[in-house]
Amino acid sequence: MRKAQSFAKKITEWELLNANIKPHLQEMPFLQEIVTELEGLISQAKDLDSQQEVARGQLQDLVHKRQEAEKQGEALRRRATSHLKGSFGFNSNELVKFGVRPRKTGARGPNKVKRKPAEQPPVNPAHQA
Repeated sequence: MRKAQSFAKKITEWELLNANIKPHLQEMPFLQEIVTELEGLISQAKDLDSQQEVARGQLQDLVHKRQEAEKQGEALRRRATSHLKGSFGFNSNELVKFGVRPRKTGARGPNKVKRKPAEQPPVNPAHQA
């Protein structure tokens, strides 16, 4: 948005310059060509700015449509994978061909792997007294 505002500000500056030069064209006829070019450029710039705003609106609409399609696609994918897991089983390698990771097999949680207790240094009888 910042660039659009700065472009609009430039157009306003060009219009101000153009409007203030016109009364002096009798005294400075060498500026006539510049004024004519500037008027054409101002018109072109306003048209381009308008087209850009329309395109920005279209982009915003497309982004929202794409995001909605993404939500729907993910919801359908989750539903399909749930059915596949129900049919083949959560641990089945058949799920891989559908792009679904099977649940890892093996122990989980606190029963996963029991560590050996850390060896404690031998107790020195001289320090117990």
